[in-house]
Amino acid sequence: MRGINLSVLSGTLVGMTGTKGAIPRWVVPSTLEVNDCHRLDCQVAEVTGAHDTLGQILALEGVCGPRDAPLTDRAEQPVTRAMARAESWVALCDAAGQSDPTDGDWRQLGAAPLPAVISNAAFSYGAWRMLTWLLGERAEPPEELPQRDEDGTLPPWEQRYVARPNPDSPTWQAAQQQRRERQRAEAFAAWQLARRRRDTPV
Repeated sequence: MRGINLSVLSGTLVGMTGTKGAIPRWVVPSTLEVNDCHRLDCQVAEVTGAHDTLGQILALEGVCGPRDAPLTDRAEQPVTRAMARAESWVALCDAAGQSDPTDGDWRQLGAAPLPAVISNAAFSYGAWRMLTWLLGERAEPPEELPQRDEDGTLPPWEQRYVARPNPDSPTWQAAQQQRRERQRAEAFAAWQLARRRRDTPV
């Protein structure tokens, strides 16, 4: 397993050509929404260092940008919908505290099996949230996106405020623990539902 760090943050994603460094055509959110989410995530991560936000960034850049897949280091290009679904399932398994996908899972997913190279529940939760949004399996983005005017411009009052970490504060520690527990509970519920569906004969 490898570690994670914030030194990997990059800039804006553009394009819809399905090549390295571009947004594949199967991605459901618009190019503007994807770019807004990427910029917002990078800004939040630079302030907070949150692992779930970093997972979102690297999942997005693994699909649309210059990086390999965040959980498996899958380097195949272009990234297909099946590859993204497979990476999402690997991320969900880790976020829910469950074992890696089974051989049967990989057959259903239609992707070559690859083991996870990282195990970090918050990071994996963020990657899963991002990938399900890109795939259109989840309507809401992993971060609340800015509200733009009809012409696409950002109104001057559209601001985002993020609290800096305060690890020495008992209140901050309790809030982070509650955040982790909510994420684990959400991931486990989603994993249980997906597991039942995968195990149900067609």
